Amino acid sequence: MKKWLVASLMALIAGSVSAATENPAGNAASTDATNKPSTTLPVPTAARLKLGGQEITVLVAETEEQRKQGLMGVEELLEDQGMIFSYGAPVEKACMWMKDTKIPLDVAFVDGNGKIVNIEANMKPLSTDSHCNTSGPIYYALEMKAGWFARHGVKPGDSLSN
Repeated sequence: MKKWLVASLMALIAGSVSAATENPAGNAASTDATNKPSTTLPVPTAARLKLGGQEITVLVAETEEQRKQGLMGVEELLEDQGMIFSYGAPVEKACMWMKDTKIPLDVAFVDGNGKIVNIEANMKPLSTDSHCNTSGPIYYALEMKAGWFARHGVKPGDSLSN
């Protein structure tokens, strides 16, 4: 059975183009003339979602490589930009860290219906401290600039929409 957010994200991804900003890590998806697969990471696609009465633009990290890279090396995010990590299946315990991530972030863990189950605030930049979901299985993790969820009154129980 498909979950609401999976279907919504797939529709958004299908209708969106690659992120308009340059990939801070300098990664690109490509093949050379011999059709050998590229050894660089594919550029995440961008999607627009609504949360807390705000429209947000998120990069979608849907491959293992994209989830490992996350926002490492990114120097700046605009107020309503972030990254959503899509796991593709329920994850009992998802943990995030800030290794090589320079921007202070908050992370919201999201269930398969788009509902936020918990938020870990003020993750310390350049730290390997773990920040984990604490409220059962999740399908997604949404990273935004530190304080974004509080500034917009977003709390557990609120839902993402498209």
